Amino acid sequence: MKNLSAIRKQFPFTKNIIYFNHAAYGPIPLNSLKETLKYYHTLTHRLDQSTEHHSFELLDKIREIIAELINSSTDEIALTFNTSYGLNIAASGLDFKAGEEILLSDCEFPANVYPWMNLREKGVKIKFIKSENGFFSIENFIKSITSKTKLLSLSFVQFFNGYKNDLEQIGKICRKNGIIFVVDGIQGVGSSVLDVKKNQIDFLSCGGQKWLLSVPGTGFFFCSKKFLNKLKLSFFGWLGVDWKVDFTDLLRYNLKPFTSARRFEIGSYSYSNLRTFYASLKLLEKIGIPKIQRQNLALLDRLVDYLEDSPYQIKSSLEPKHRSSIFSFSAKNGKKLYEKLIKNKIIVSYREGLIRLSPHFYNTTSEIDQLIRILQKNQ
Repeated sequence: MKNLSAIRKQFPFTKNIIYFNHAAYGPIPLNSLKETLKYYHTLTHRLDQSTEHHSFELLDKIREIIAELINSSTDEIALTFNTSYGLNIAASGLDFKAGEEILLSDCEFPANVYPWMNLREKGVKIKFIKSENGFFSIENFIKSITSKTKLLSLSFVQFFNGYKNDLEQIGKICRKNGIIFVVDGIQGVGSSVLDVKKNQIDFLSCGGQKWLLSVPGTGFFFCSKKFLNKLKLSFFGWLGVDWKVDFTDLLRYNLKPFTSARRFEIGSYSYSNLRTFYASLKLLEKIGIPKIQRQNLALLDRLVDYLEDSPYQIKSSLEPKHRSSIFSFSAKNGKKLYEKLIKNKIIVSYREGLIRLSPHFYNTTSEIDQLIRILQKNQ
């Protein structure tokens, strides 16, 4: 990647540690931190009427970048606090009848399970699709469909083994069978190319604190246009209506909800967090997600070349269309190996008995080589 040394200056910790853990938490680039501190400085030293106006402009800019990132319109983007929040907007806003079925993978992260399980009190049935070797099975998905199947909610990328689902094929199956298609995007958006239109996704929710290099408390919810007026507002706030940034006449209570996804933004925003989010999104936009995807896979290719002839067992798919920036393998005494890597300042995760790596665009081949050397010594 060009200008890699300049990019790495945005992540000062790279002088001391090797960070392969973006599937857990993404670091904050230096420029993102500076933008956030500027905002706090303004609140402390230079408050005026323009502060409020500029803050609303910021929200529009964030929605524009996100829309470009996933190939949607800005009207389909609501700013949220995390993945769970967006999934709950969909779960609580859709009209479910007793006996209708929701399909989930049996390998889902809990954030994409509990919002749907909450609907059991309405008589909705939750069915788990059996995975194959930890991978989502389209064949088993098709077998699970009945006349009562209402919705499928699925991760873009599986959290513990990095399996990237074929959203295009799954979206076609959903459309053919009249099934609402919901996607948890947090483990792929920012590191893998995603097109909500091409994949016929109805709803997508994503937190900003992983691959998007933001802080907890940031994220977005995509609601396709066909559902904007169908999704019930389970909760409703004063910023869900169009004041046109004119707060001089607030004693009007007859305003209608936005016709856009902004109707789901119910109250005051965390502008400090959103400034971090915006600056990080600008960095990702500048580099480009296709380039980031290629870079991350190239780094993992180097590790795969070693692991294929080693005692370790690869647990991630090597099929190109199912590969992501998350990669997992198993080892004898895996927990001890994990602890050894941490001790050597190589930061990874230990998930479901697997060593999980999740490098990002600023990581280097030399960092992968340092990991391989430790693995070789541990054989």
